[in-house]
Amino acid sequence: MIEDEIDPTSSGSDSRIRSIDILKGAAIIGVITAHIALVQNQGGISSGEYSIGELFYAALPMFFVIMGYFYKPGNSLLYNYRTRVLYLLLGFVAFTVILTLLMYGYLLLLGYDLSGTDLWGDILTMLIGKSCFEDISSIAFTGERILAVYEVTHQFYFLQIMIVGYVIFYPIVDHVISDWRKTFAAVIILGAISGIYIETIGLQLPFLAQDGPIVAALMLIGAYMGKHNVAEYLETGYRERRYWILFVAFLILALVCIYLIPTKLSIIYSMFGEYGGWSTIPFLLISMSCGMVLFYLAAWVSKVPYVSGFLMYLGKECLWIFVFHMFVAKALIAPFIPLNTTDWIPIDFIWQGILLTAVTVAVILVFVEAAHYLSRKYVKC
Repeated sequence: MIEDEIDPTSSGSDSRIRSIDILKGAAIIGVITAHIALVQNQGGISSGEYSIGELFYAALPMFFVIMGYFYKPGNSLLYNYRTRVLYLLLGFVAFTVILTLLMYGYLLLLGYDLSGTDLWGDILTMLIGKSCFEDISSIAFTGERILAVYEVTHQFYFLQIMIVGYVIFYPIVDHVISDWRKTFAAVIILGAISGIYIETIGLQLPFLAQDGPIVAALMLIGAYMGKHNVAEYLETGYRERRYWILFVAFLILALVCIYLIPTKLSIIYSMFGEYGGWSTIPFLLISMSCGMVLFYLAAWVSKVPYVSGFLMYLGKECLWIFVFHMFVAKALIAPFIPLNTTDWIPIDFIWQGILLTAVTVAVILVFVEAAHYLSRKYVKC
């Protein structure tokens, strides 16, 4: 199944780790809420102090860590490219084209005037990446432009940098994760490669490829954590004194990093902090310190009935929620509120966005469950 290839955590309920599903479930709700309810008027990045948002934003890079966590050594590079990179690439292209065409047709049926749009040109831009070969430092302040009202794959930039990250990750991982010193050195070097490119050349590359090395660094950290069963330990090691010492250390480090080296919450713009390209190494530090605090929280939530079950369910289906949420949200409001190229979701109040988020997720899950039911019925036949 393509779901298993795009998301290695999705296969086999017996092999699932509760805290990882919970972290994914909570993170995807945060991502969807941000996209639908919070991120409006994409005119640029506002300045100001960042606080607790930095802690929860770490869930985004932790998705890359989780991808690395489930790395299985022993397979050839060609096998890994075929079963991960190729499937992910094909899924990205297929979903980009199909969802855009569906929204285009849907809006035509609703009476939207799309005569002045460039459908295939916009799709090509979505596939390659926006603002290619423009100066990275200016992109964040000119805004992430909305190509057309039928654009529903804004979030797919995450898949693009994941593809590049995997391309870099697989040739390296087997050579470094056996030794923490090699892993550490590889992580620093990869982070520095992204930083040096951003600081010296500074042009946006197709697929946001300048972010690929730092994504690969996060995947390497995940692979090393997976080799040592860190997530499992966080679920079971709470009786040990070391467990709590490590938590306090991560929490203090996270708070210090949030205060001293905030990330600016703008991976999409290749912005990792307040010091240009030199922020990539501090970004790794704040992402992992905050991310480990979130890992601890997820491990504790795994002991809470009902809440853990709900978040685990969302975590298992997070891929489909991620892929379809902008399409469904726009489809729901398009008959009632005119879509535009200024706001991704043109609504006036946060409470409306939160309500739309809940309905969007519910609609996606209904279709997912229907697909699972039909799949099981078909297999039995």
